[in-house]
Amino acid sequence: MSNNTFTFIDLFSGIGGFRIACEGLGGKCLGFSEIDSKAISAYKDNFETDNELEIGDITKAKESPYADILLGGVPCQSWSIAGRMKGFEDPRGKLWLDTINYTKQAQPKAF
Repeated sequence: MSNNTFTFIDLFSGIGGFRIACEGLGGKCLGFSEIDSKAISAYKDNFETDNELEIGDITKAKESPYADILLGGVPCQSWSIAGRMKGFEDPRGKLWLDTINYTKQAQPKAF
């Protein structure tokens, strides 16, 4: 990564908190994944996304362009007291498996 330049895909993007940090370090976003319509709207208002892949629901992702880094955080509710600590019994807990599959397909340098 010369000149601190790298590419990334923003998984579970929310409204773009991780993106702000990565762009501040010289990163270029190639795509983002989010399912909440209000978060997607805010994300698109906050960032220029016209030339980026809108992945949508990671459980249905068909494309995974190569990026140096996949970033994001799987929703934590299923692992917390607030989510009754259901883990993999909660559909959100199974998103780890989809994230692992997406990572295998994308083959980034880092996740």
